[in-house]
Amino acid sequence: MVSGRAPEIWIGEDGEALAREGVRRIVDAARRAISARGRFVIALAGGNTPRRLYQLLAQIETIDWTRVHVYFSDERMVSHESPDSNYRMASETLLRLVRVPPSQIHPIPTDLPLEDAALRYDQILREALPADEPRLDLALLGMGSDGHTASIFPGSRLLAGVDDDFLLDDPTTGPLSSGVPTASLDSFATERLCAAVHDAPKPPAERVTMTPYMLNLARQVLVLVAGDDKVAAVSAALESDARVAEIPIRAIAPTGGELVWLLDRKAGRALGSPLR
Repeated sequence: MVSGRAPEIWIGEDGEALAREGVRRIVDAARRAISARGRFVIALAGGNTPRRLYQLLAQIETIDWTRVHVYFSDERMVSHESPDSNYRMASETLLRLVRVPPSQIHPIPTDLPLEDAALRYDQILREALPADEPRLDLALLGMGSDGHTASIFPGSRLLAGVDDDFLLDDPTTGPLSSGVPTASLDSFATERLCAAVHDAPKPPAERVTMTPYMLNLARQVLVLVAGDDKVAAVSAALESDARVAEIPIRAIAPTGGELVWLLDRKAGRALGSPLR
């Protein structure tokens, strides 16, 4: 990782074990957040890996769901009824099954044009998060086999300023010499919290994503990774000094929070001496 504390790495036998460990940690984070601040603010991830976690989480009765506030780390620009919608997957497997008030569920408004949707979700975050400390309590993320997370893909301009040598041949961005920026609440008013993505390398190309800045403000980030196809990306993210522009998940390093990687045995098999 490029900054922040060293991540905790947990490896389970399979996807079921990974999902159960994720549930355990979310329940613990919710309990602590509600006890300390009266609410639990979580950003959910899309993709296939969190599906089983959501199904198990829906069975948990020890969370006071009326105090949970739900956001999304990214979304494809499709209808909320589309099978490609992150909101639909989370809704069917979790949100419709628990007692979260509808007013506390904040899907990305994909009915708007792309740039408008990103601006509106930025506004939603600014208006709904606690004014004194506008942070997510927990951000749930996945990682693709190319090292992307949320909808932050290799080469994304959202990574400019994180990688010192990002796009050195591009006169509009580099070279950059500012080093690795620290996500600070002091710059909350001026930083982008969400961004439009026009050219995702996997369809659909148009998406809205939380920015590295927003994700790195989180009190805790859980990265869920499963499957043989993720082995190389896991190794590049955790055991190399690969450029952030090449492995975007390396931009996620909350300086004021915890970073935890939850892996199944297949995804983590290349790691030297993982913790469990």
